[in-house]
Amino acid sequence: METDPLTKESFYPKRSNQKFASRKNQVKYNNLKARKKRVAKKKFDQPLDRNRNILIGILGTNMSMIKHKEWLLALGYDFNIYTHSARHEGKIIPCIYEFALIKLENQQYKIIRNASN
Repeated sequence: METDPLTKESFYPKRSNQKFASRKNQVKYNNLKARKKRVAKKKFDQPLDRNRNILIGILGTNMSMIKHKEWLLALGYDFNIYTHSARHEGKIIPCIYEFALIKLENQQYKIIRNASN
């Protein structure tokens, strides 16, 4: 006899690897588990997604473009949020997924799309 992880009801499994009393319980359990994970990550994923969408909108099909910091800020870009850092010409630069921002002079930023992604 097994116990369903969702409903805690006891049942006799029809297969050796059956963990849920019904397929409906299995789907609901997995959906609740996925939702819990999405909610926990929401605080971080939404700003990252917003920054990435801004960069996609700016570049379009181009591989690189130069924009002023104030212009990026006006679009809602948050310079404190990035996915990782990379090394470029001896400097550490922030990256958002497949994009990198290289700080230039006069508060200009060169946005580049990583061609290897």
